[in-house]
Amino acid sequence: MDILIDKPPRLKGYALHRLVEQYQQGRPALWADEGQQLRIRPRDAQAPLFEVSKLLGFATTACVVPSTHAKHKYLPLNDWRGRREWLEKQAGKNGFELVGVHVSPGMRRIETHDGRSFTIDATEFTGILKVTEPERFAACLVKGLGRVGKAFGLNLLVVQ
Repeated sequence: MDILIDKPPRLKGYALHRLVEQYQQGRPALWADEGQQLRIRPRDAQAPLFEVSKLLGFATTACVVPSTHAKHKYLPLNDWRGRREWLEKQAGKNGFELVGVHVSPGMRRIETHDGRSFTIDATEFTGILKVTEPERFAACLVKGLGRVGKAFGLNLLVVQ
């Protein structure tokens, strides 16, 4: 389902976004920078259906933005509980529940092609999940978690 590409070492941030967009010829895809490799998951990928109660290890770097109507309002970096609550809500919407999770809050600086930059939440989650609704979970694997940050390599749920 995923495409792994050896990543040019100097590419990061917005340049990776543009590279994925070109590779996908404008078709939507989730992606993640995994250091030496770039993981790309096309949105038309066929995700496997896991059985109910299947336990899976997972990792994701997600942009944690609690629901607001206007601006993105990030949680303070020391609020790991709020970040976990956000992930629990996403889990309920996406056909899984958390068995155990480690939360590593962080921010990512994105540099654009025209010299501008901005910062976005980039919280790392690793742990174990249990599939509760296989169809919703399969959809989550191809559409990602949350709604903010997908263009910048966030919200791709990787399971083992």
